[in-house]
Parts: sequence; C-alpha cells; structure tokens
Amino acid sequence: MRSFILAVILASGACAHSTNPGVVNVAAVRAEINGTIRSEHGDRSIHSMGKTRNDAAVVYTTATDGTKSEETWVRVDGKWTLRTRTALK
Repeated sequence: MRSFILAVILASGACAHSTNPGVVNVAAVRAEINGTIRSEHGDRSIHSMGKTRNDAAVVYTTATDGTKSEETWVRVDGKWTLRTRTALK
C-alpha cells in the first residue's frame, strides 16, 4: 500500500513539472506580446489568443476606437514582432 501511495505522489508531481518542449505557456506569450503592444504602440489591447506556439501566435486585439484586428506575431531574436494585422468586421 505504501508503494502505491508513493507511486501516486511521484506521478502527480511529474505531471505538474512537465519538461515537454512542445508545451506552450499561452499566458506568458500573451503577457510578452501585450507588453510589446503597450510599449511600442499603446493603441490597443489583447482580447483573446488564437493558435499559439513558442515562436508564433495569432492575437485578437481591440483598438481604443473599438475596431478589432487579427494579428500574427513571430518571435525574432527573442523579441515578439508584429508580422501581419488584418481588420475584422
């Protein structure tokens, strides 16, 4: 019984500390891109995230005038850069 409990504890700890390089921390990506938007542009904010990878992300933004956009961001040399921006209707 002790070995069963130990196995459960070890298995749950392994899940919490995943080292899978394919796992993307979407919240961290969103925060980094949002910081870039605020520091370089300051005219819009992120309202949702689309497909997100460690090196690229689709971001949906709302401008201060209420217009919405779909943006594609890529990580170049460790910095997030806006690649495309398309207005949404």
